Amino acid sequence: MRCAALLAVAALAACAQLQAPAPVQSRREPPPVTAPPLVPAPAIEVDEARQVGEFLGYYQRVAQLGPEDQKRELATATQGFNRERSNASRVRLALLYVMPGTSFQDESRAAQLLEPVAVPGGGGAVRQFAGLLHTQVTERMKTQKRADQLKEQVDALREIEKQLIDRGQQPPPRK
Repeated sequence: MRCAALLAVAALAACAQLQAPAPVQSRREPPPVTAPPLVPAPAIEVDEARQVGEFLGYYQRVAQLGPEDQKRELATATQGFNRERSNASRVRLALLYVMPGTSFQDESRAAQLLEPVAVPGGGGAVRQFAGLLHTQVTERMKTQKRADQLKEQVDALREIEKQLIDRGQQPPPRK
């Protein structure tokens, strides 16, 4: 009896699979869009992205240190760069040289350090970060150079005005 019940269930299951397919709808539906399979990022890219995050954290940490500790950090980073002239040691040292408000701020030195690493439009995350930093540093240097030129011009005009006043002549009215 039990065997007959199992046979009946198996026969019904087989019949269910033999049923005619569902009628085709008159309206065509687009095939389902499937996303391409996720390809894991190569380990090098992940490491470089992590390294850029570490650079930013390093910069923030050093910016909060006192002047003496910042100088010690500069000495440590310089020694590290002299031992191993890697892209990472170049970027780390350049970050210290661009830090505003320090006694050792030297944007031209930072630009020199970053130039071999900075690759426009390509490279990994470290190279892209170095390129961004290099662009920012060189633009700031250009802006500072222009500001210095303008200051010199203003100083020269003041000197001329002073000479005119000293001669007893009235300076021309200012516009």
